This record gives sequence, C-alpha cells and structure tokens, in this order.
Amino acid sequence: MKAYELIMIFDPKQGEEKILHFVAKMEEKIKGLGGTVDRTDKWGTRNLASMMGKAKTLTQGYYVMIKFQSPPAAPAELKAFLKVSEQVVRYFLSLAVVVEPPRVPEKKEIAGSPIGAVAVGEIKGAPLGEPK
Repeated sequence: MKAYELIMIFDPKQGEEKILHFVAKMEEKIKGLGGTVDRTDKWGTRNLASMMGKAKTLTQGYYVMIKFQSPPAAPAELKAFLKVSEQVVRYFLSLAVVVEPPRVPEKKEIAGSPIGAVAVGEIKGAPLGEPK
C-alpha cells in the first residue's frame, strides 16, 4: 500500500455539518476500497488566491486534508467520485511525501592526545618573535 494525500476545497456556504458529513463519506469510501485513513485535518475557511472555474464568485474555501494509505487502484476511483461530486469545488490527490528525520552522525574519538588551542602567532610550538 502507498501513502496518499487528498486536499479538498468546499464552498463554506454549505455549512460545516454538510462538509464534515461528506468528509466522513470519503473516509468510508477509502476504507471500502481497502485503504486506511491515517489522519484528517480540517484547516477551516481560508481566502482563495484566485477564482475557480466551478465557482467564479467564490472568495473563500473550506479546506480539508485526508492522509491515507491504499492500494494503487483506489486513487483512480476516488478521483472519479470527486469529479462528479457537486459539493467539492476543487481537489488535489497525490502521493504523500514521506520525510525521514535527519541522521545524526556518531562522534568519532581520535586516538592520541586531544588537540588544544594555539595562541595567536604561535607556529610549530615556537612562540612568536623568538629566533629559530
């Protein structure tokens, strides 16, 4: 199974109850296709940067993101369902980017005596200004 992210934009005039009902329906559809829902984030109402084809008068959108894992065939069925849905203004479905935490390299000990600080001007153990 692969990890996916689905971001949906709704018209906020629908009301939060209808939007959350549709989100629950999408979660059930994902589970019905053999997937598992990892997390659902409700981002709330935000201003839109530009006009959209379906709703040219829309200036705000209610954003919801669902992170899930499913077989490779499930996204095509979800896209087909979202395409005919009138409740969703816009959607974006993609593979999730899995970010691994950076590795911290182990500190290596250097054999021998520890390196000490050198006074300014001191070269090869001879103090500055003394003849060689």
